[in-house]
Amino acid sequence: MRLARLSLASLCGATLLFAGCSGGTPWGATPQNIPLPHIENIPAVLDAGTTAGAQRLAERVRARLAAEPRLASSNLRVEGFESGVIVLSGSPPSAAERSLAVQTTRQVPGVRDIVDRMTDH
Repeated sequence: MRLARLSLASLCGATLLFAGCSGGTPWGATPQNIPLPHIENIPAVLDAGTTAGAQRLAERVRARLAAEPRLASSNLRVEGFESGVIVLSGSPPSAAERSLAVQTTRQVPGVRDIVDRMTDH
């Protein structure tokens, strides 16, 4: 009998505890109240260690190459790999553009190594 009262008291206490919470948990955490990190605040160096990070790094390299006026018309392909490795391929119009592509890629934060697979035009 004493055990039944203790169980009933525990059940009532737990019910009151959960009923008073607005978020459905004892601490009121709901998806709206949980702070989420902003992906743009993640350093590029840490981001490059994942497959998704490698893809984002490749996108940043593509954007930087497209923003360079002398490389905008070049048909360069950029592939990103984990640990900040970027592979450049394609056919730049001249050796100067090839060198500029490597130099521009090297300036992108998060790029640790460049594999040059570009061919002469």
